[in-house]
Amino acid sequence: MNPFDLPIKRIEELVEEHGTPLYIVSKSKLIENFNRLNNALPAANLFYAVKANPHEGILEILHEAGADFDVASKGEIIAAIKAGANPEKDLIFADTVKIPKQIAFADGVGVDDFTYDNESEIIKLAKHAPNAKVHLRIAVSNKGSVAQLSKKFGAKPEDAMYLLEKAKKAGLRPDGISFHVGSQCLDSSRYVEALNTTKEIFVEAEKRGMKLNQVDIGGGFPVKYINEEINIEKMCEIITSTYNKLFDESVRLVAEPGRSIVGDAMISVTEVVGESVRNDKNWLYLDDGLFGSFLEVFLYNMKFPMKTNTTGPLNKYILAGPTCDCIDVISRDENGKECEVELPKMKMYDLLIAGSMGAYTFSESTRFNGHEPPKFVYIE
Repeated sequence: MNPFDLPIKRIEELVEEHGTPLYIVSKSKLIENFNRLNNALPAANLFYAVKANPHEGILEILHEAGADFDVASKGEIIAAIKAGANPEKDLIFADTVKIPKQIAFADGVGVDDFTYDNESEIIKLAKHAPNAKVHLRIAVSNKGSVAQLSKKFGAKPEDAMYLLEKAKKAGLRPDGISFHVGSQCLDSSRYVEALNTTKEIFVEAEKRGMKLNQVDIGGGFPVKYINEEINIEKMCEIITSTYNKLFDESVRLVAEPGRSIVGDAMISVTEVVGESVRNDKNWLYLDDGLFGSFLEVFLYNMKFPMKTNTTGPLNKYILAGPTCDCIDVISRDENGKECEVELPKMKMYDLLIAGSMGAYTFSESTRFNGHEPPKFVYIE
């Protein structure tokens, strides 16, 4: 079940036992989300993006469910291996800006699938992971997605052959092409466009005597927050149909989902720890905030569903975190400006419950002012 649908009484019992701030994770929802995507994309190997939520419990559950892992650092590699992953078969080191000593570490433990998108990465990989299998990430349209990843990552498609041949000359083994349509992508046509561009590169590579074997469509699969219209099965049907039309079964299909698997499998519970009236507006201060679980509110204007353990008429509040920084305000409008939200009347020690908090909350949280991240509690 979606943990946001838990009865308030049950949430209060968990808070009484474990305190706040608190993450509540539904094991069944996590497995359901993985199986749903796995069944909808039968041709693909799913490599869960550890960066979405690296908590050890989540990695262990997904490993048992059959997930492999997309990792981006030494720390994520260690976490994935601790969860049971085989580094040679189950990991893709997918960050295209890798720290040299971390490449050497990955190679030393057996990782043999690295992503790159520029010449400097080729030089590092050739030195620290000689003869490694690599796939080239290309920049594709991220139009409509929450995070425009192609601004920072991905080679121009017209530079693909140069970079593939450069990698081969450096002693690496170019094996495929990867792309990312942007985080929280709601438009399946982005995948269609990117797959068609990838096919053109495959054809050109074969003309030059270089056979590519892998297409990595990255992540981008969305999760429902408030009003999004999402049909994962339909999106995957379009991806699968396009892939089958363009590539034969000798070409391995890989995906790196994160948000769509873990997003709505976790909620956060925070407590009101302070109240004030500032410029005739009611402020509530919570024991978790922008420097903790709610950074995406500031980065991407993310809106999380919210409810309280209170009842009664609605009041307007500005919601803020506990740190001594003025930007630590989590109630913001579509332009990222501080704003009021309407909630049932709240006071000290009341609870605010936020849904769909599984992705990029714990993983992006800081230790600013010495605040620790929320505790994890797993329910069936």
